[in-house]
Amino acid sequence: MRNQLVEKPMNSNGLSNIGQKKIHQKNSIIEYLYKQGPTSNPDIARYTKMSSPTITKLVQELVDLGVVMDMGIGDSIGGRRPNLFGINPNAKYIVSIDIDCRMVKIGVFNLANEEVLDIITYFGNVKDKNKMFKDVFDRLDSLLERVGIPKEKFLGIGVSIPGLINSKTGQTYLDLKLEGKTLDELFRERYELPVVIDSDSRVMAIGELAFGYAKGKSDVLCLNICDGIGLGMILNGIVYRGKSGLAGEFGHINVVRDGNLCTCGKYGCLETVASGTALIEQAQQGIKKGQESMISEMVNHDLDNIHVADIIDAVNKGDIFAIEIINKLGHFLGEALASLVHIFNPEMIIIGGKVALAENYLINPIENTLNKYTISHIMKDTKVVTSRLQEKVKLLGSVAMVMNQVFDESVEDIRFL
Repeated sequence: MRNQLVEKPMNSNGLSNIGQKKIHQKNSIIEYLYKQGPTSNPDIARYTKMSSPTITKLVQELVDLGVVMDMGIGDSIGGRRPNLFGINPNAKYIVSIDIDCRMVKIGVFNLANEEVLDIITYFGNVKDKNKMFKDVFDRLDSLLERVGIPKEKFLGIGVSIPGLINSKTGQTYLDLKLEGKTLDELFRERYELPVVIDSDSRVMAIGELAFGYAKGKSDVLCLNICDGIGLGMILNGIVYRGKSGLAGEFGHINVVRDGNLCTCGKYGCLETVASGTALIEQAQQGIKKGQESMISEMVNHDLDNIHVADIIDAVNKGDIFAIEIINKLGHFLGEALASLVHIFNPEMIIIGGKVALAENYLINPIENTLNKYTISHIMKDTKVVTSRLQEKVKLLGSVAMVMNQVFDESVEDIRFL
């Protein structure tokens, strides 16, 4: 009887199941090396639960592809010195974009999470969507032309934007559309690359979990204080999104009865007293009433031109008035955070955003207020810090967001190999 050829099962991408399995195996190796850094084949085998011969073969194939590099002999920890392998940082690249309410940052990052060229930073108002879109595309076009990297070497584009973003559907409630097309659609059509978009506060949490103080921790609250206030929650080691992907609108909890009108249409929200916008308003009002402050000289007495950076600069130079309004902001934040400490019992609260650059001038009043309003047995396990990633946290968060999609086996339109 003659042997008959048996057709191998194929998946939707035209790959055999064996071929698909091999891609997943290689992806597991790449993920481990990307997250852990250079390591040996035995360590990779233990992590991936693959046999040593399989790992040796696959790692060599990845070296031949230029994705993995032979890093030479490592230090001995007892016994034979291991041969180390690591990710080739220039094998692939990611476009990262941080759109804030008043500021835009654009960068191209390699697989060592380093910017290829200097980050493009400029003022841009997200409310003026026509100009915002045009400026982002024009500047990104210019940046891509300067880096000169072929399109096939890009894994995707990660974008963080403020406001209500349904991370499950990509729907934005800022009405960020042009000619009926969403931000996601515009990026995909223009650059023909996978696009991942999420709210700036969740992207901050993703960045902290991947590269910041939250790495290796299970329960962390990431407070993003810019023009508004957002919250990224890491619960059980996973960024929490909520039923509709809209969790984290911490700035819109009520803290002042019959307080000022908030942008959300409600009164007395935390954002009206403890955000970057509130900080600017308090500085303007105080100086108009006769408060002495170097802030006025910094803006040539043009109070309409005060930015958060001016106030933080004055704080760090010891300006009494600036310190007082930061202290007041920290007190409101501490009062609001006390409820979250009681509910979530976090091991850490990370403060990020422009206001966080005030460092201890902000942390101290937050901690003092938390100690006043929280149960000591709960609070003693919670550390309050400012982000060590500072103003790059959302750019790095967008990089991590793209890489998470790359390593998600259920996502078919964005892959490493």
